[in-house]
Amino acid sequence: MAVLPRSLLVSVIPVEALTLMSTVQAVSLLYFISGIASVLFSLLIPILASRFRARGLLILGGITTVATAVLLNSHQIYLFVVGMIFYTASANMVEIALTLFIMQVVPRREIQRFEPMRVFFMVIGFLIGPWLGVVLREQVSVSAPYFLSGIFAVFTIAFMLMLRLHRLHLDKSRPIPANPVRYIQRFSAQPRLRLAWALAIGRAGWWSMFFIYAPLYAVTSGLGEIIGGTIVSAGVAMVLTVHFWGWIGRRYGLRRMMFWSSLMTTFAMLVLTAVAGSAWLGAALWLVAAAAIAPLDAAGNGPFLRAVRSRERPEMAGVYNTYRDMAQLMPPGVFTVVLRFFELPAVFATTALGMLGMAALARYLPRRF
Repeated sequence: MAVLPRSLLVSVIPVEALTLMSTVQAVSLLYFISGIASVLFSLLIPILASRFRARGLLILGGITTVATAVLLNSHQIYLFVVGMIFYTASANMVEIALTLFIMQVVPRREIQRFEPMRVFFMVIGFLIGPWLGVVLREQVSVSAPYFLSGIFAVFTIAFMLMLRLHRLHLDKSRPIPANPVRYIQRFSAQPRLRLAWALAIGRAGWWSMFFIYAPLYAVTSGLGEIIGGTIVSAGVAMVLTVHFWGWIGRRYGLRRMMFWSSLMTTFAMLVLTAVAGSAWLGAALWLVAAAAIAPLDAAGNGPFLRAVRSRERPEMAGVYNTYRDMAQLMPPGVFTVVLRFFELPAVFATTALGMLGMAALARYLPRRF
């Protein structure tokens, strides 16, 4: 349920941005600017978590989600940019709050089983949201997806409070330092946390690219907005295989699974680059690439959750979750430059190169993973 408010807008935002900005390169620049602001804000989230605890952070994230819907629905470029910043900030606050709850409830030895299950239920929300958002925009009203997103945000917070997770014991013995540099330095000093962060950026970066450029590909190739939303929903549906890949990860190890997943995604993106001129074939290749990256989602946040020390959970979770901001910041930043000189298929080739780097990084995971 927590993903429904943002999944409804994930395909609507790039289409609305293209309407406001006119060119794909301008949309990339818009995402890049909002990503910078989101990264800066995310460094303050651990301080908010220390002050308000998981329950307060969850409520604050829900309020910000409602504000996001209002700002994006303004259809004015400056308010739209603020709404995009709020969109990422609200997702981060909710995600960190839920991560803190998870680390209190799930034993470390059960994380490798829990993560595929968490991802599976998250995918359910993303399965219908992207498609429903563009359908509401096209056939009901341009404001309808934003309105429904706000309603789901209110329901989500009410539901989470009904679970009474805030009554769990949380360690308050050591407050988080007010200076973000302190816990960033502590995070950076731990190689396994750095590796988990880099792998998370690569995984989330691919999905960030997919959520932005799959709808744009559908629109610019003549397939239309609804087909773009359908591609996104169908691509997310590929992640429903996470239970199978979770079993593969437990049987053969996350290290090997993540390596081959990254390699197969590289190949799929290269083929997509080659066939991008054929709209329907290109749409099919988007789904092949989404299926190839599904094992990385089955691994989820496992490398981080197995590496983080219990006494450092709030601040390390705050730093780790900046991977979402970096994943939304880096692809548009790189692609803004790429699109200045090349056409849209160059984005797919650049992504393939990034996934090849992911395969190399996966080999540095401990063999016992």
